[in-house]
Amino acid sequence: MNRVHDNQGYNDGYLKGFDTGYADGYRRGKTEGATRSTTYFEGTSIIIPTYNQLHYLKECIESILRYTNEPYELIIIDNASVDGTAEYLKSAQGVRFRINEENLGFAGAVNQGLMMAKGTTLMILNNDSVVTTNWLSNLLACLFSNSQSGIVGPVTNYISGDQLIDVSYTNTEEMQQFSQLYNQSDARRWSVTNRLTGFCMLLRRKDFIRLGYFDEGFEIGNCEDDDYGLRARLLGMQLIIAKDTFIHHYGSVSMKSLNSRFDQVYANNLNFYSNKWSDPHGMLLLDWQRNMDNSNLQTIDSYPTCVIVQGAGSRKYWIEKGSRYPIDGASGIQAVRVSQVDLRNWHLGETISMEEVNRRKKAMYDSFHDDWDIEGRLVKVRDGSVFQRKGNKLHRFLNRHTSVIWHMDSYQPLSVNLHELGDYEEGAPVIPPPVIKADNI
Repeated sequence: MNRVHDNQGYNDGYLKGFDTGYADGYRRGKTEGATRSTTYFEGTSIIIPTYNQLHYLKECIESILRYTNEPYELIIIDNASVDGTAEYLKSAQGVRFRINEENLGFAGAVNQGLMMAKGTTLMILNNDSVVTTNWLSNLLACLFSNSQSGIVGPVTNYISGDQLIDVSYTNTEEMQQFSQLYNQSDARRWSVTNRLTGFCMLLRRKDFIRLGYFDEGFEIGNCEDDDYGLRARLLGMQLIIAKDTFIHHYGSVSMKSLNSRFDQVYANNLNFYSNKWSDPHGMLLLDWQRNMDNSNLQTIDSYPTCVIVQGAGSRKYWIEKGSRYPIDGASGIQAVRVSQVDLRNWHLGETISMEEVNRRKKAMYDSFHDDWDIEGRLVKVRDGSVFQRKGNKLHRFLNRHTSVIWHMDSYQPLSVNLHELGDYEEGAPVIPPPVIKADNI
């Protein structure tokens, strides 16, 4: 009896040890995989978010297979469709896919696709689009014609804004005949714009690394493409309409399926956009745009300094002077969530203690008035604008919402006169980070 009991105890202990070791190995493997460099291929990752509307998705994929001669991979992100889309994807050949258990919206699905993508260029394409002769080669030619070209999109038959053109075809066959004549590469027909819609957007991977992920604070769909384009323009990227390239767009089929919910979703997204940006057009006209070369700017250059951030893992970092310092003993401390792309764009510094972080924060906010020019110090000028000092520049907070997001609203800025700012130039405005919901982004 004792012998049997001892064996059982040994087995229980062995199994517990195995489970513990397996969990630890899985955790370390996931962490290592998330930080390891990916080998990219010279081609385009075509990312298609989809929600129901399987017949549109099939037509979109079939058109890609027929009319795309350049190297590409196809990535489909399904947002919990209930019309057989998941079963179709599981049986499809040559398609990489992810099937979500809930609808993460356009931005969430695109972000998952961006995370999976291995191409040196990245294409975001609506599931209700039908591509055409020369579509990708023309867009690539436009994108790589100029280092300032950040995001490129085509013209179409159904869209808002300057990408809309008049067409007279009545069926798919006539549409493809029209496109064959229309899609002749011609640099004279490329046009810089202030806005690109998200039904078809092409960008370089290196510019995505500068720009980061879509903002998942926009629910379901609408306005997230305007947000992304505005952020690109803040970094000096141009938005280009390739008016020598036409693809067909059925138009908002997933959004139309919301029926009575559409108006509420749209209103919520407009409110989110307004709270985030306040006056986006006025912000682009500020002096900082004219006073600096923003061709090498990254999104993190529009984040504040002397803040605590956290990526997909549990590790928290102190941000200061372009570096991230892992904090020892920061459990329970509130941090601002940023994406892994943004996190890695800060140089990695040495580990510092939470006590050292508190000492630096105290030096920032307990200084006397005549010591306002310490790194990270907040100052307010006569018109109510709040700035933070980063290096030899002053960075304007967009609004109070931005201060709240960065947990800096409780700090009292010093009131100063403009002449006290001396020779400090105005740098890029401080913006909120995009809302990130997926744990691995």
